[in-house]
Amino acid sequence: MREDKAYAYWLHNAPGIGDRTVEKLLEKFESARAVYCAGKETLDAVLGKKRTERLKAFTKEWEVEKKYEEMGQKGISFYSLEEEEYPAKLRKLPHPPYGIYCKGMLPNEETPSVAIIGARECSQYGRYVAEAFAEKMAAAGVAVVSGMARGIDGISQRAAIQGGGRTYGVLGCGVDICYPLSNRKLYQDIVDTGGGILSVFPPGTEPQKRQFPERNRIVAGLSDVLLVVEARTKSGTCITVDMALEQGKNVYAVPGRLTDRLSDGCNLLIRQGAGIALTPDDILEELKILVNRQGGEKGELPKEAAFNKREKKEEDTELLRFLDCYPKSPDVILKEMEKSGKAPELPALLTRLMELCLAGKAKQVAGNYFVKVCQSL
Repeated sequence: MREDKAYAYWLHNAPGIGDRTVEKLLEKFESARAVYCAGKETLDAVLGKKRTERLKAFTKEWEVEKKYEEMGQKGISFYSLEEEEYPAKLRKLPHPPYGIYCKGMLPNEETPSVAIIGARECSQYGRYVAEAFAEKMAAAGVAVVSGMARGIDGISQRAAIQGGGRTYGVLGCGVDICYPLSNRKLYQDIVDTGGGILSVFPPGTEPQKRQFPERNRIVAGLSDVLLVVEARTKSGTCITVDMALEQGKNVYAVPGRLTDRLSDGCNLLIRQGAGIALTPDDILEELKILVNRQGGEKGELPKEAAFNKREKKEEDTELLRFLDCYPKSPDVILKEMEKSGKAPELPALLTRLMELCLAGKAKQVAGNYFVKVCQSL
């Protein structure tokens, strides 16, 4: 089996041979090892003379076992379509990639997953929403998939880790290259917390613009539901949405203000029929329906929240004590909490305030001010 994997790794690295050509070669030769052993004339019939010559020249320089071993020493695993471990969700794609590389762990096939994507240059509102949704998803046992880019992608993946869950970053380069470099800590944290860094591009492949549409296709392919937090009308996010729709995935979008250009893409998606995501529970309910269809027990997600729900409820109750029906800024709330000796960091406070807003227990008014939703008399 190890030998078969080494030959599959060789074939996936062969220059000028894409997934469609690999498909043709395997139809004729049945295995990567058989392709390796095939004679020039037999290969000519599939590849043509020029590509056959190029493949033979590459093979002379490629030490099959040694190269495969070197990859393993870097902590990278390779899975080809010929293996049982290959992600089942990717097998369902019209043209699944022949191979996928992983640093860390592959997603658990029985775990529901949501792709959270959006603008790189996101607003503070987008940050709040991405954190609130991702943390709640992770706490409910849902895997968060994204492209590990700046902005919404990286923010949602950090929040998933904070929520005690697992997240998977799909790259448009080799898994041994952290891109963007500013997400180096996130890259390592994903692996350390039981998630994985994934790519269809061989190790050592530098990031290039033309590779990102395929990265986006894999993000959509690994997810059960796609959530767009913020996006302009023409962006890479919209390309991922199109791919998800082609794959038959349900797409949700977080609505935004009509005057906010970062919300144009989301508002347009909603007008075109995307689901409206007002709270994380909207996505969780959708995933429960999917679990039902796939034979899950009583529409329940596979595991309980990763952190103590009672503690979370107590935190919310504590924070609500510092809100009233008159608007307060986060700075004022923080100062009041500091006096009580229970003040979180400001970013954590902002996230908790947004969670209360999403739960209907608080409301954001007049810019960056918050009020408690008071019961009518």
